[in-house]
Amino acid sequence: MTAITDEDLVGLDLAAGAIVLPAMVLRAEAVRHNLEVMADLAAREGLKLAPHGKTTMCPELFEWQLEAGAWGITVANVTQAQVAVDAGARRVLIANEVLGVTDARWLASAASSVEVYSLVDSVAGVELLDAGLRKAECERPVSVLVEVGVDGARAGVRSRATARDVARAVQAATCLELVGVEGYEGSVGSDRSPGDLAAVDRYLDSVRAVAVDLADAGAFHAGRPVLVSAGGSKYFDRVISALGRTTDFGGHETSLVLRSGCYLVHDHGIYARSSPFGDEAPPSERLRPAIQIWAEVLSRPEPALAIVGLGRRDASFDSDLPVALATVPNGSRAPLGGPAGRLVKLDDQHGYLALNPAITELGVGDRIVFGISHPCTTFDKWRRILLVNDEHEVIRVLHTRFH
Repeated sequence: MTAITDEDLVGLDLAAGAIVLPAMVLRAEAVRHNLEVMADLAAREGLKLAPHGKTTMCPELFEWQLEAGAWGITVANVTQAQVAVDAGARRVLIANEVLGVTDARWLASAASSVEVYSLVDSVAGVELLDAGLRKAECERPVSVLVEVGVDGARAGVRSRATARDVARAVQAATCLELVGVEGYEGSVGSDRSPGDLAAVDRYLDSVRAVAVDLADAGAFHAGRPVLVSAGGSKYFDRVISALGRTTDFGGHETSLVLRSGCYLVHDHGIYARSSPFGDEAPPSERLRPAIQIWAEVLSRPEPALAIVGLGRRDASFDSDLPVALATVPNGSRAPLGGPAGRLVKLDDQHGYLALNPAITELGVGDRIVFGISHPCTTFDKWRRILLVNDEHEVIRVLHTRFH
């Protein structure tokens, strides 16, 4: 038996049962809408959008984001940066420290043709990166931003004094140029409760203070705006308010780089609840969940339980379990409104669906459409993703490139 090719899948009807399940699909119209929403935001607020590629690691989606006006692509490491450059990104922001000699060799090579940015938060890290770039005979300085952290969270300087030390080390380096300040507000908040929003605002103010302090000290090139970068997918409205073009940076010219990544596909869980463009946003700005996982009912071993072919290997489960959205009866292609029940447990390849009391007709072979929570930990489970239209027909096959 020959392998199923991408060409074999294009044109097949998902709802009619023509696709082997489980399958991850993206709704094309939702993706298009989400691209437009964030492009409009960037234009309206005068910011640069560098969406975080770790969400999807899908070169085709990177291309669409760049075509929609993204300034660049954010990544977490050099391996991901290579994928972004291969997809056509001319600017890549590695939102992390880069230290290894082999990584520095790639930076030195890439910097000759694309704009590469990375983060620094220690004198030792600056010296290691600079030494690696020198060893690689880097011809063009690599741009770096000082990362600002917070006690108890992840990387980043913990004080303005340390930030100044790091900036001086960059100025003394041979192959580095300091271009800005970076932070990640998601490390200090998890939801939109008043307490978390206040903590996020305090943190963002500390990022602004470091940027002003370093600019006052002459740490940046006088002829260019200081890059200030932040913004996951939960608090980008707070980032724009705290670090956008209306913010006072002591008279210094700045440019905000927003790194939100999950906006492209959104979800039915944590981002539906916490994104400023989630369920509570005005309809014109509301992001649409694009991800669905389709799975079959494999067994009805008990009256109130169905076992479905959806497990931990197929969908995210680190924040919420997948949510049942609709049922497609075996032999039909019309999804029925309303969920058949609620997932209460996942094994590696099986899901336990506790049925609603009114559901009695759900049968073996029926298909369940699921939404997910947290796109970042769903994409990494798939190498091939089906892009479908509103008629559930496959119009393109997308590919991920996780290491």
